Amino acid sequence: MVNAYQRKGVELGPLIAAFLMSLTVVLLSELSLAWLVLLFLGIGYVALAFLSGNVKNFLFLGMMVGSSIDINKALINESGIYTADLSITFMDVFFLPLLALWLFEKFLLNREGVQWNKIYLFPFIFIIWCWISVSYAEAPRPAILMCVNYTRYLFIFILIADFIKTPRHLRYALFGLGVGIALHLLLAVLQIITKGAFQIQGSKITTLGTRLVFENAGGLHVFRPSGFLGHPNVLADYLVFVLPVLLTLFLLGIKRIGRLVWLGTTLFFIFGIVALLLTLSRAGWLSFFFAALFILILGYLKGVVSSQLIARLIVLGMVGVMCIIIVFPAALLRLTESDQRSTESRFIMMDQALLIIDRNFLLGVGMSGYNRAANKNIPESFANISTWYQNQLLKGVVHNKYLLVMAELGLIGLVIFLLMLWKFTTVAIRYRHWKDPVYYSVALGLSAGVFGQIIFFVFDHFHADIRLTLLFVYFGLIAAVIKLQETDGDGVIAE
Repeated sequence: MVNAYQRKGVELGPLIAAFLMSLTVVLLSELSLAWLVLLFLGIGYVALAFLSGNVKNFLFLGMMVGSSIDINKALINESGIYTADLSITFMDVFFLPLLALWLFEKFLLNREGVQWNKIYLFPFIFIIWCWISVSYAEAPRPAILMCVNYTRYLFIFILIADFIKTPRHLRYALFGLGVGIALHLLLAVLQIITKGAFQIQGSKITTLGTRLVFENAGGLHVFRPSGFLGHPNVLADYLVFVLPVLLTLFLLGIKRIGRLVWLGTTLFFIFGIVALLLTLSRAGWLSFFFAALFILILGYLKGVVSSQLIARLIVLGMVGVMCIIIVFPAALLRLTESDQRSTESRFIMMDQALLIIDRNFLLGVGMSGYNRAANKNIPESFANISTWYQNQLLKGVVHNKYLLVMAELGLIGLVIFLLMLWKFTTVAIRYRHWKDPVYYSVALGLSAGVFGQIIFFVFDHFHADIRLTLLFVYFGLIAAVIKLQETDGDGVIAE
């Protein structure tokens, strides 16, 4: 009887598999080639994860790769350009199953809590204040959707900080970020070759600001790549996140991290610098400059970077700038020629944000309430521009994260936000001694990435996009490196 049953199972198995495969082909017949390739790669990745016997590690690796891939499907969407929505992202394909497994094992199976660190307090307080602002927001629905997104960021932060328990987990995280960099650079190359014609279904690609024309330079046309991030400025900001980590690993040298890793890091760093240049993002250039300066100064104070190396880097940078001006004159034109009223728009919107803040100083207008408040608070500077220009500005939000936070969450929210940024930027450098210089270099690179965002926040809005996901990913990585340092090393926090 058993043998007969087994024989029937052998016969039915291929039939069931063939039926499922046929059904899959029918369901996928309307998808684009790009989505078919991504889907089958995902199926292969899941199969490999189960065959490996360690599903959590594979999910974590996929989560880190997807943390910067802006491919999503909206579930609940509010009308308007800069309004909150609820979406399933590429990262969520890995994050949500991993979160479920993590919660089940930690709280139900093992009955243990999260290893608490006092730096966790600041993201918690900020998210709580975001939810409190819903109570006085004029439109609660978009406010709630935005708070749900921020709560997701909080869970991403906690999961990463708690999941990384060994140097191997940290290597998984860095490797995942490296794969993400490779994917962005590959897509950027394809976009440059096709002049933006190559797109991925589900990625929110915009044509606004992707092609610049310099009329005083003979009508020079320049295309700006965006990778998987929808806009060149967002790609530039992503590079401000990852380039500092690559720089610190490069500065460690071959002896510390091995020849293969060092060569790969160096290549990624060079190609990343080229990509940052091609985005023609002035905010990106300035932010990375200050992030690199952050690394060199603190690296020198800790003895990781020598004065001779700094001198060589300065000379190399000067030579590089001269070569860029000769080979890619659009970079210089971006600084000297007209920016199609981009700077003017920013100042007018900042004037409007200051008016909203003046009228809602302490509490703000509530989470995700800037657009509605902007249409009711018109500054005097609007009288100097056309009605069409006014309508265009009223569709967006102020291109300054600090003014946006204060307009929506008030002075209280801004103070909490600034304390959170300050804490995660400085927590690593407050250690007097790091037993492992690799830990310090990684922590310094991550901190410099956050510091770069502090600069970038002055020039862009960061309303509710993947850059905020990356910010909390970096918060989690910094907390994890600190935990490894306290576990494996003997660092002492300076009082």
